[in-house]
Amino acid sequence: MSAVTSVSVGTAAPRLRLLVLQPTPFCNIDCSYCYLSSRKSAATMSLETLDSACRRVFESPLLGRQLEIAWHGGEPLTVPLSWYERAMAVVAERRPDALQLKHRFQTNGLLLDDGWVRFFARTGATIGLSIDGPAYLHDAVRRTRSGHGTHKQVMRAVRLLQENGLAFHVITVLTERALDDPDALFDFYVQNGIKDVGFNIEEIEGVHSQSSLASAGIEMRFRRFIKRLFELVCKTPSLLAVREFESTVGLLLSNEPAKDEQNLAFAIVSVSHDGTLFTFSPELLGAHHSRFGTFALGHVTQHGLSDLKCAPLFQAIDDEIRRGVEACERTCRYFRWCGGGAPANKLFETGRFDTTETMHCRLTRQVVLDEVIEGIQARMNRREMAHDPCFTGAP
Repeated sequence: MSAVTSVSVGTAAPRLRLLVLQPTPFCNIDCSYCYLSSRKSAATMSLETLDSACRRVFESPLLGRQLEIAWHGGEPLTVPLSWYERAMAVVAERRPDALQLKHRFQTNGLLLDDGWVRFFARTGATIGLSIDGPAYLHDAVRRTRSGHGTHKQVMRAVRLLQENGLAFHVITVLTERALDDPDALFDFYVQNGIKDVGFNIEEIEGVHSQSSLASAGIEMRFRRFIKRLFELVCKTPSLLAVREFESTVGLLLSNEPAKDEQNLAFAIVSVSHDGTLFTFSPELLGAHHSRFGTFALGHVTQHGLSDLKCAPLFQAIDDEIRRGVEACERTCRYFRWCGGGAPANKLFETGRFDTTETMHCRLTRQVVLDEVIEGIQARMNRREMAHDPCFTGAP
């Protein structure tokens, strides 16, 4: 599951905001919902490939004053810390003086130790831990290759970060089983000092062709889950920030319609461990499709980002994505707060980019928006809004 959040507001032409670098496709655990096809491959990006990637991106006219680099597409901490020390030096050497960089690592936490803690503190990297809640939920899906749960190890990582004063956020993947326990999830975060959480859902994506959330009756259960979680968050101010609630309130307060950067060419650029270039949804990295092959648009040793626009494959993908966004705009009442949806979800759920509604958008966009609005209205009716921290966000 991707940790990338890509819905924003504004009407300006998209700038390159996120560079996804895949240091390795390898992962040291075997989550039941993983979408990556090559997670057993121990291949590692060479420093020469990284240097070429930086050169191509940093010379691009699409680059603005700020860029976030997400080390993603496998478990990043399986690559030795010594490699990252050299990699950071490569990035720093290529970085234009005016460019502000922010590094992001999303990890399962099993390999986190004092050396990594010092590295994250020194580089100011954003740290995300993948934790699916209490052990009975987490260990049901996030297991080692030998079938053992990983909850104990990731909680050790939580304590290590907390003891060293490093802020982190948590990404939780919601499966069907989790929908019955919003209180248990909330209590788990609060009792363990976790203050910042985002929810992904078990998606139909890549090699993960089925989801427990695709079954009948799920939407009502998901709606009850979101409603109850919103109530809990608003009743206990400052204990827990939920990405979905904060972003939804921001969208509601904004005068501008939402834009989904995953369907805007070159707002996000991904580079695989072997130097292959991609854009649009990062989940397309390493995937394969009968019509589009591997989605490879070019290679860092041969192509600049502007070259990719001329590639027939890019034009075919871009045209189909645009048709899908236009269809969403014509037919969907949620479009202003969604921006047309993520291409990867459309493709893997329906087989095409030019479709409209998906399970992903129904749950993560429509249901969340409905329940946040209803929750706001309920609190307004109880005259609690004036002092309610749920309504102090800004777009």
